[in-house]
Amino acid sequence: MKSLSARDIKAKYQSMNSRLTSFVLLPLTLLLSGCFNMPPTEVPLPGIQTADPGARHDVLVIMLPGRGDRGETFIAEGFQQAGERLGFDSIAVDAHFGYYRKRILLPRLHEDIVVPARAAGYEKIWLLGISAGGFGSLLYATEHPDEIDGLILLAPYLGDRKLVEEINEAGGLAAWSGGGSGFKDYEVDVWTWLQGATNGHSRTPVILGYGESDGGAKSHAVLADALEPSSVYTLEGGHKWTTWRPLWEKIAADLEL
Repeated sequence: MKSLSARDIKAKYQSMNSRLTSFVLLPLTLLLSGCFNMPPTEVPLPGIQTADPGARHDVLVIMLPGRGDRGETFIAEGFQQAGERLGFDSIAVDAHFGYYRKRILLPRLHEDIVVPARAAGYEKIWLLGISAGGFGSLLYATEHPDEIDGLILLAPYLGDRKLVEEINEAGGLAAWSGGGSGFKDYEVDVWTWLQGATNGHSRTPVILGYGESDGGAKSHAVLADALEPSSVYTLEGGHKWTTWRPLWEKIAADLEL
């Protein structure tokens, strides 16, 4: 795991914010075609571990960023501070969109982050994913259901909205009988896993947080309806860090790890 100074992180974060201002204005077709400056997909997958190796806790929270963000954004936004106060460790993983685009996120996350963490002695491992990172966390849960002890999803991308609408029209996740034609298999797999998790067929708890003005709030509400009320956190706000920071602080304070 690499180590960065606070000055390095701040400088990189300021530079990243400047790049993202123009990045988000690109047409979606260009983003999907890869016609932009994609960061390298390093192997092993880099992660910033904020814990002191000599004073390791028993619980690790692995943080996956959303599209357009990097692992260091979690540090710049102070997400590691909750663990420092409450007694768990964290790794901010640099799982940027390139790993999704090349379809290597899951093996890299497993082999480079989770397996070494287990070997280091962590008794519990949680995934925290924001936006696309939330979907990545769910994909990992479908692939390696026994490797994680909990999911924290902040404004997660949940796949095709038509699939979400189908689930809602079926009467909710518990009543849904499975995806119809025209949907991607991995999106159906994610919702099938969530159905099992929310029906008590999985030992993995799912915690959801989102802003009520988020563009994906309708999709989030469908998942929220399937969860226990105590596992759902909302506040007024959009799809941005000023919403996710206070949500994470509240979730972290309530976590029973």
